[in-house]
Order: sequence, then C-alpha cells, then structure tokens
Amino acid sequence: MSSAQETSPLLQNQHGTSTNHTTPSANETSASHQRHQETKGLIYMTLSALFFSFMSLLVSLTAKTLPSFEIVLIRGIIQTLLGIIACRYLGISPLGQPDNRIRFLLFCRGLAGSFGLGFFFYALSVMPLADATVVFFLGPTFTAILGRIVLKEPFGPLDATASAITMCGVVLVAKPTFLFPPPSPPTPGPGEGGQEIITAFFLKQQEEDYRRLFGTLAGLCGAMCSAVAYVLVRKIGKQGAHSMQHVTYFGFVSCFVSLIGLYTLQGGYVAPQGAWMWSGVISLGVAAFFGQILLNSGLQLAPLGPGTLMRMNDIVFAFLFQITIQHEQPDLYSFLGASLVIICTGSMGLNKWRLEKKRLQQEKAHQDQQQQQP
Repeated sequence: MSSAQETSPLLQNQHGTSTNHTTPSANETSASHQRHQETKGLIYMTLSALFFSFMSLLVSLTAKTLPSFEIVLIRGIIQTLLGIIACRYLGISPLGQPDNRIRFLLFCRGLAGSFGLGFFFYALSVMPLADATVVFFLGPTFTAILGRIVLKEPFGPLDATASAITMCGVVLVAKPTFLFPPPSPPTPGPGEGGQEIITAFFLKQQEEDYRRLFGTLAGLCGAMCSAVAYVLVRKIGKQGAHSMQHVTYFGFVSCFVSLIGLYTLQGGYVAPQGAWMWSGVISLGVAAFFGQILLNSGLQLAPLGPGTLMRMNDIVFAFLFQITIQHEQPDLYSFLGASLVIICTGSMGLNKWRLEKKRLQQEKAHQDQQQQQP
C-alpha cells in the first residue's frame, strides 16, 4: 500500500526503465492497460465498501442480543482461519518474514485494529447504523494527522480546514444536548397520568442521550485506532509484508483482545440463539474477510484520491441499509453531518493524490534530465 502503488499511472515499467523511448502505440497500449487496472481497482474498492457495510448491518442487528466483544471474537476466529488457508494457498507464511521487528509491527497493527473494531462494534450496538459509520469514518482524518507526525507526510491548510469541518459533521451526527435541546414531552390525553408520562419520557430521552454520547466516544476511539493501524500498514508495507499476513495477524490478535474484553467488561460468553443468529455472526465474519481482500487489492490498483472516494461508499450503503432494511429514518442533522464528512474526507484524499502525482512527476523530470546529460 505504498504511495507508488496508489499512484500507479506514474510508475515505471516492470523492468524499472523509463518509457520515454517507447513507440506511441506502445504508450497508448500501456495507458489503456493502466486505465483498465485503475477502473478494476475502483470496482474492488466499491465492492469492499459494500461488504463492510453489510458486515456493519449484521453487527448492528446481532449486537442487540450479543455482547459486542463476542462478535469481534467470532469475526476474529473466522478471519484467522480463512487467512491461514489463504496464506497456505499463496505459499507464504502466516507469521510473516523471520524478522522480529516486522512481526512486532504486524502484532501492533493487529492490536490497533482489534481495539478499533471493538470500539466500532460497540458504537454500532448503541447508535443507528449510519451514525456510527459516519463517526468511525473520521479515521482518514486522524490518519492524515498521524501520518504527518509519524511518516512526515504533507498536511497543509486544506487538510487542516477539512479536518475541522469533519469534526463539525460529527457534532451534527452526535447531537449533544447542550447544542441540540431535546424534543418537547408529549401532551397527556384525558384521564392519563400526566406526570408519569412526562417522567417516563425524560428518562427515556436521558438514556438515549447517554447511549449516543458513549457511542460517539467509542466511534471516535475506534477511528483513532484505525488511523494507527493504517499508518502501521503503510510503514510495514514498505518492508515487504504481504497483505494477507496483515489480515491473519489482525484476526489472530483480535481473538485475544476480544476474549479479555468479553470477560472483563461484558460478563462473558452468550450463546447465539437460533440458526438466524448463528448465520448472522458467521456471515459478518466472511463478509469482513472478503471486504478486507477487496480493499487491499483495490488500494494496490486504484489511485489514492479516487480510491478514498470509493471508500466513502461505506456511508452511503449504511444509510441505504438503515432506511430499507432496519426501517429507521435518519434525521436532517445526520444527513448534513454525513455529507460534511464525505466531502471533506474525499477532498483530503484528492489533495494527497494531487500532491503525490506532482512529486512523482518532478522526480521523473529530474531523472530524465540526468539521463540526457552527457
């Protein structure tokens, strides 16, 4: 997932030589092939968003009766088993290269991803599907900030402005009571106990406010953890670790993290009741695995900016699933907040793509000048 892969139109050919001396027909063929590969990458990214959104929907449905860490555990078991099978099929070691430093970084990537997943699944259990997805998708914003600190990547005024606006979008989704006053209590009808109805209304409203507050905080923590995981992926990717090894480590570490969280915070294992519940938790694990494969493949083929926009389809699918399947209508504030997050996160991705293209073009021009010198 290096920058060179993400900006593949500017890559050299597979022999590492410049393409300046190729014929026009060869250049056209190469450009056509490159466009085909990029289109395939964008399709992979869109399908990845669909699989992850389907996973989030199943989490939102099953988390009403199962602890969120138990769902993380089942997902981790499925992901680990499928990851080991895929590694064996590809002829690579699930443990990664015999390098303790890389293996330690893979473990840290799995640890950060596991905590991020646990926080996100908790947010899905207490918030509407679309709202939890919007908050969690602050991950790219935190990634840009962390990338500047750790990887010394550019973070200009546009990125800072977009980051601030995305925070405003999250406020619209979270709807804190000090900014958004609660609705008025219902008017009791004739013969009804007015005080009892009003008291029950305010108790229910207070419980909903607390759930939304804790869900928002969990979503933000999950977004921060996902940013740490993504920066580690970029750092490890430069050292030759296979993407399937990331998937396997992620699943393996999440099993241990979820076990600890399940028995220390959520009272232990609860057996899923009925075939529907079992099929739901197994399906979400399979969907997450295939979504991860499609995401890794898409990142290798699609340019960074358009790829970021395709990832925003997670939010679009989340709204569609919430409206059509869960029959929950988001309010205007949720739509506005989601729009701000999508626009600003997409703008940050496109800006980074533009800067990376400019950098690679400058490097290519510098190499051409050196080759032309006697």
